[in-house]
Amino acid sequence: MEFKRLTITLEPQEGLVTFNAFKVALEELTIMLREIESEVSESRRSQLKWGIAELSLGSATVGLENLSEEVDLAQRTATTLIKGLKVLAREKTRPDYFNDTALESARKLAKLSDDGISRINVYSNIPELQLYFTEQIAVNVRDILEHLEYLGSVEGLLELISGREGLPLYFQIKDIVSGNLVRCFFPEEMLGNALGAFRKRVIVSGYIQSDSSGNPRRIRVRDMEIAPKTENLPQPTDLIKGIEGYRFKEQFYDLGKTET
Repeated sequence: MEFKRLTITLEPQEGLVTFNAFKVALEELTIMLREIESEVSESRRSQLKWGIAELSLGSATVGLENLSEEVDLAQRTATTLIKGLKVLAREKTRPDYFNDTALESARKLAKLSDDGISRINVYSNIPELQLYFTEQIAVNVRDILEHLEYLGSVEGLLELISGREGLPLYFQIKDIVSGNLVRCFFPEEMLGNALGAFRKRVIVSGYIQSDSSGNPRRIRVRDMEIAPKTENLPQPTDLIKGIEGYRFKEQFYDLGKTET
């Protein structure tokens, strides 16, 4: 069956859905769609454009349809989102294509019961793709993101810099060891250095927060430097020459002792 529409419904505990709950729900659903799309498509630039195809009051309902020509990507994104949420509802396992940002948004949606929402339903026109949020999703996400903090360094390619008003400054690097994106929070005075290192390989030092698998996910930056280019690093031939030079010096020294 072809995907047509993704819908979210909020049911209030009593009375009306609060404006804040409605706003948070749409924001977090939008973030999940954007983040999962970027992971599925392996592109940092959004290709999908979602439009409101349905809007109703009471049990606040918003239906979204893809307005772009990327029909297959829209279906994969919506399918991945709902299937991933189903995984989170039953176990403490990171779903495929759910990065930390998508997980945080899922947790915030599951916590909307604190804002007067009794139930949230996310579903598509494909019958098997629907899910009712439960508090267990928030619990499982918390355990997945449970981390150990330690002082260390991460090396990788600096791919993104974010400076939204009112939010902490951060950049993202792709860790060369795990391949994961690591969000690096830095102070205002380091902005110039971050801009100068954009799309370069950097070594970032500070307090690292890792996930339950031990992979770095966030770091509070204390220092950053651009890593030397590969061609400037010592090569195996340099090591061999160094060893041979050392052996020559040893032989020369032994010869001198013999003559004495």
